[in-house]
Parts: sequence; structure tokens; C-alpha cells
Amino acid sequence: MHRIGHVQIPSTNIKKSKKFFETVFGWTFTDHGEIKYTLFHTGGHPNGGFELVKKMPKRSQTLVYIEVEDVDAKLKEIKRAKGKIVEKKSEVKGMGWYGVFETPDGCQLALWQSAPKA
Repeated sequence: MHRIGHVQIPSTNIKKSKKFFETVFGWTFTDHGEIKYTLFHTGGHPNGGFELVKKMPKRSQTLVYIEVEDVDAKLKEIKRAKGKIVEKKSEVKGMGWYGVFETPDGCQLALWQSAPKA
């Protein structure tokens, strides 16, 4: 169950990013303009999204999400294992929850817990 579930890539221009990734990799897209986010679909797993940023971050440019059953429980495990919590559990309405952490050596990753299916 703990596979990589989502990859987030920063973009200063989502239109150009879409064109590049469509051209180079054949990805398709779903825009979520109200949150300035575009999902990309790779044709397999994992998929991901482009997050609109004002300028490219100097580190942690790609955020990898690891699927878990319980974000809160896994964040506690991460803390016990000497990891650092960067963002506590937060909701993506109607989709699920995430949390961001750093490994003991500073690699930043995220957790993803899908909302139960109706």
C-alpha cells in the first residue's frame, strides 16, 4: 500500500509546462483553476500535478507523495524516527488529506490519504 501516489512539480507557467510534458511524454491534463493547480495524467501510476509558483524554489522542487492509510499515524511514526514535520495534516476538500515531512537528512516528501469512496 505504501507506493508513490502523486508527484507535484512547481511551474512558473502552467501553459508552457503542459505543452512541454504533452510534447515530450504524452501526458494529459485536468485544470483546477480555482486552486491554481493542474493535474497531469501519465497513463499509469503515479500521476501528479503542476503547482503554480511565482519563482522556482531553490530546493525541494519536486514533491513526491507516498500513499498511506492514515496521515496522522504516519506523521507520528516519522517524528519518532527523527524526521521533521513540515506541514501538518491538511485537507484537500473531497479528495483526501496530506502532510509534508523531511527525512533526517533533509529530503522533503509528502504523505497522501485518499478520502473514502462514497
